[in-house]
Amino acid sequence: MTQNKTSVLVEQQVPEFIREEHPKFVQFLQAYYEFLETVQGTQKNDLITKAKELRDISDVDASLNLFEETFFNSLASLFPRDVAVNKAFLIKKVLPVYLAKGNEKAFEFLFRLLYDEEITITYPKDNILRASDGKWTVENIIRLVTNIRTTYTGTGSNTTFYLPQEVDKDEITVTINGSETSSFQVRKEARKIIFDSAPASNASIIITYDDFDINNLVNRKLTGNTSGATALVERASAGRIITQPTYDLYFNDKTLVGDFELAEDIISDIIAIDGNTIIDVKGTTVSSLNAIRIVDGGSLYNIGDIIPINGGGYSQQAEAVVSSVTTGYIDTIRVLYGGAGFQVGGLIRSSNGSGVITAASDNVVTHGANSANTFTVFTDVISSYANVTLTSSDYGFPANVIPAGENISTRIVDALSTRTITGLGEIANAVILFANSSSISTAMDAEGALFETSANTFFDIKNFGALGRIQLNNRGLNYQVGDEIVFGANPVGTYGVGAAAAVTSINTAGSIIKVEFQPSRIAGTANIEAGNNIVIGTGTSFTDLAVNDQIMVNNESKYVNTIISSTLLTTNTNFTATANNKKVGVYGRHLIGGQGYTQNNFPTLTVSSSTGSGASLQVISIMGDSEQVSLNVGTVVGQILAASITNPGIGYQYVPSIDLTSLGDGTAIAEAVLESSTSYIKLPGRWAGSDGLLSTQEVRVQGVDYYIDYSYVISSAVEFKKYKEIFRQLVHPVGFARYAEYDLIKQIPANTTVTIYTPNTISGLVNVGAGLITITGINTKFNVANTRSILTIGSTISVNNQIRYVNNIISNTQVTVNTAFTTTSNLQSLVIIA
Repeated sequence: MTQNKTSVLVEQQVPEFIREEHPKFVQFLQAYYEFLETVQGTQKNDLITKAKELRDISDVDASLNLFEETFFNSLASLFPRDVAVNKAFLIKKVLPVYLAKGNEKAFEFLFRLLYDEEITITYPKDNILRASDGKWTVENIIRLVTNIRTTYTGTGSNTTFYLPQEVDKDEITVTINGSETSSFQVRKEARKIIFDSAPASNASIIITYDDFDINNLVNRKLTGNTSGATALVERASAGRIITQPTYDLYFNDKTLVGDFELAEDIISDIIAIDGNTIIDVKGTTVSSLNAIRIVDGGSLYNIGDIIPINGGGYSQQAEAVVSSVTTGYIDTIRVLYGGAGFQVGGLIRSSNGSGVITAASDNVVTHGANSANTFTVFTDVISSYANVTLTSSDYGFPANVIPAGENISTRIVDALSTRTITGLGEIANAVILFANSSSISTAMDAEGALFETSANTFFDIKNFGALGRIQLNNRGLNYQVGDEIVFGANPVGTYGVGAAAAVTSINTAGSIIKVEFQPSRIAGTANIEAGNNIVIGTGTSFTDLAVNDQIMVNNESKYVNTIISSTLLTTNTNFTATANNKKVGVYGRHLIGGQGYTQNNFPTLTVSSSTGSGASLQVISIMGDSEQVSLNVGTVVGQILAASITNPGIGYQYVPSIDLTSLGDGTAIAEAVLESSTSYIKLPGRWAGSDGLLSTQEVRVQGVDYYIDYSYVISSAVEFKKYKEIFRQLVHPVGFARYAEYDLIKQIPANTTVTIYTPNTISGLVNVGAGLITITGINTKFNVANTRSILTIGSTISVNNQIRYVNNIISNTQVTVNTAFTTTSNLQSLVIIA
């Protein structure tokens, strides 16, 4: 190259006096350098040019062909010379391969370099059967309405506010002090909203999102605006209740503090994109209609009749239709009124001798707002101690409080044993077990919940005469949690004693939502203070109590720590709220709900409150009684058997009423059932994966070579012998056993006609169990697929080659099929065939 020739530069490099006085010397120098730059035949004498090209020769890209062998011997001696990748690229990238030895990425990268192929690496340890290694999980969900909002406060000067996600202007609705505005711009990438003029100081700015990214709330704490309950979100997904879309927030119940209320606002916060600004986020818990329970089916109703649903304090009204009616041949027992204090499986028998009819309750409502769902009784039987004298040094009671040595100085309440029965409620549904009578006028009587005594006998709790259910005829206004329910005088000829109750939940207007039966009260009232364990009484006789007695003041249960005087005591822990002039309840004096009351002869109720008014309450049931049922013998046409909810509604604060008087013969009676008495749902437990399950096909007992913790398998379309030694020296981790699978690829002749059928595969994986009809999904979107007509009721699906028909789509992660699966299969794909 001309720029590399030294001979052309000689004349300019020697001094001027030499050029003038010794011109032949200059010519000699030029001739000498021209000789060095001349190529003679096959002899390359262009040494000057080569010397000037040394810096280029050291560049891999410029000189690889010339020094390929040297580079490979020095830097990549283990690599074959016929690699698929560009050799210059290989030399420059070989160091990361050495440094990543034993890493999956190194295996994959090396295969691309050598063979331009992709590989799959699996670990036999993932399929080793280990005893007790199953992962059982129980998930809890807080469901939110999809109108998620972010809230801000104007300063009078600030025009720019951060958004939690990228949105377009038409994807949000903005209000300032309740008035919608469009005077703003959105910088999508910067996640900012810029108002044309600054909102006024203290102005309330609310931005509602058409499609909020619910994953923004993962690992954030939720707080109930009215309840103060909190929970930590672990994951989130879109959900659906019938036709209503929701946001499902999953949390561990260990992080739950308190109880979220129905239809209350949930508050959280998000860190803005700048890493500093806190964005306040609000949502509303879902409180929707879950079912309509038929009390009396009436007659002459038709499938498709629209059912009127009234009241409930909703923000969006629910809708339902009649979905099933009798055609004149179904024999059933109907629950007209569920009473209180019943268990699932309790018998219901005929009582007037006109034939034998035996039925049983197969469902009870345990979350009723104003009925007891537990009952604590003393289980000792006096007859067991009939021969024990009062002067005995030890009565021998199996005591809970005093381990031994009960005598004449011992309080009976401290000596007797107790048992608490749980899962009690009103009868929701019953089934006929046996009947040989066709008389619908046959009287039926249900047994209350049974408890077992220490003498191994069973006793019906209805015999105690404890009050079990209160009905709210009018919820009133301005009441407070803790307001006392006052029980009036007993009707003449009745002798009930010991009942007590208080208000435990109200809505934002102070209307009573829930009352609870509580321990019987003692004389006088008491004052307590938040953060303090002192109880100051007025007109009380605390000296009648004993240390360790359990008491209740203002809905807070404590244990007596010290008794200072008849009007002063301390408890084992501090109270959380301040309250004045509250009644003091003492456990163990009477049964919760009192005792000795008579069904349909109850005392009147009033609410003692310094602020509330207008409430009307009445006792309607003792525990284990007041149920009402009717019998149907298939002679009525058009009797309602079931109702279907077409829109569950939103924001119900209490149970709405059902009015069927304008349809059919007008005599049908039905009751609405809300999805839950709280704003969160505990899902049925499930196995997360197939670890530790003997019935799965993919697990194996640990072996000597293959099924061990330190082995791996490479699956590729390249023969193992081609890369065996290269991988061993370059990336194979010491101490591991390696195996290979050869993916055989058959070539189809060019003239072959191939018809390809591609079924739809739902995203995520599913688990099915032998003998079960439920498919449980992991990261699936069944409801989403349903809304897009991909997966519908009646769809033909396949899980691990077991073909079934979809019977019901329950949620994004659960569907049921027509026939139970014959084998257990976990972590499988769900394929939609048609």
